[in-house]
Amino acid sequence: MRTIGLKTRSASAPLRFAVRLLGLLLSIAALLSVTSVEANCGRINPPWSDKPLTVNFGAEIVLDENVAVGTPIATAVIPGSQLYAIKGGWVATCNNQDDAIKYWWLEQHYSQSSGYFPVPGISVDSADGRVYIMQDSGSRNPYGGGGSGSVGYTTELLVNGNAHAFSWVSASPNKNLPPIGEEIHGIPCRDALLGTGAAEGYPPLIEINCPIGDYAVNWRQLPPFQIKVTLYRMAGSPGTSGVQLQNNNNAGFSLFSLLNSQGTPSGANHELFNLVRLQLAQGTRVRINPCHGINNVSVSLGEVGSHRFTTLGQPATGVADTPVHVTAWCHTDGDIKWAVLGKAAAYDPGGNQGILALDNEEESASGVGIQLIHTGSLAPLPITPEGSAFDAYRWIDTNLHAQGGNILMLDFLARYVKTGTVTPGTANGHATLVLSPK
Repeated sequence: MRTIGLKTRSASAPLRFAVRLLGLLLSIAALLSVTSVEANCGRINPPWSDKPLTVNFGAEIVLDENVAVGTPIATAVIPGSQLYAIKGGWVATCNNQDDAIKYWWLEQHYSQSSGYFPVPGISVDSADGRVYIMQDSGSRNPYGGGGSGSVGYTTELLVNGNAHAFSWVSASPNKNLPPIGEEIHGIPCRDALLGTGAAEGYPPLIEINCPIGDYAVNWRQLPPFQIKVTLYRMAGSPGTSGVQLQNNNNAGFSLFSLLNSQGTPSGANHELFNLVRLQLAQGTRVRINPCHGINNVSVSLGEVGSHRFTTLGQPATGVADTPVHVTAWCHTDGDIKWAVLGKAAAYDPGGNQGILALDNEEESASGVGIQLIHTGSLAPLPITPEGSAFDAYRWIDTNLHAQGGNILMLDFLARYVKTGTVTPGTANGHATLVLSPK
């Protein structure tokens, strides 16, 4: 049997600190119902002014100080089908069969950089390569606007295999108005009210004035789409105490709308279905981790005869536990909690007994796992499944306290345990340790 590798990250590959974000809210914004010579459609209201949709990213983002500017730190992909839940997805009524919705209107809404424009000189992996600055509770924004300038964002519409950027432009006709594709015409109200005919399979339109002879528009008529929001590390600093992300002016940071004509002037909102503002559900804290990992750690558990494994769930008899020592360098003071991320053994699927599965290798042993336990109490260290959301991390508190400019030591024990019928072979495993301020 060979070694296990207990992986941390060094200065070039630091410990992975909690990078999950909570909480986007799609809040339904006001729509102006306008009549023009071109078309005559208006929003259905309610519900489009008071029925928010919520996306949950977690309550906090903890960044390593070495994370480069422009690095994604959180992403959310919001399915357009969530809008179906509001009033059955019925969004507008039109007077005429020829009235049509033709364009998306995709706008970043009041970035916290100078002039609300995207940050110059920084390109990110988005539809147009531009990044904007999120409002937060900090100060000293190096990009000339409000907040700390430590978090950027992009918003994209994903539809028909393409990504379209939400962009900040100051005046029509320079709005970002990609065509929907096939024009969307309303469904006759007589069908919409009953869920029959052209509205077959749609929820009936109820509690809405839709006269016979008029038409109604449903979100399901649009091509399937998603809205992708990505957050990025920027040049400003949130500090180790952190900043709270906030909604920008007019209580949002992106605006998602539908439009009848590319020539519509933005100031008047003629024939604009001004529907959804993307909003943060709550102030989400972003802060710098006071510590980062120094190196990866490999620990040898030695060779153990299969005859020593006698009891299911127990270690090999007569074999001592192996100490594991992990070090991190801390640049500020603070109390630290930690978690173990890995793949739990099938014998312990919930990870409660702290048993890691063996790596899938040629000539691998079977019937054993690697158990991680506290030094002293010998209590198992709970395993957090790899890929878990930050809110689901199973944090461990061993009263660690970081001191600025000093090394932080983290110790525990590892050992083989029996999880089934033991067969000889290689018995390697791995785990990732995550440190985070308490």
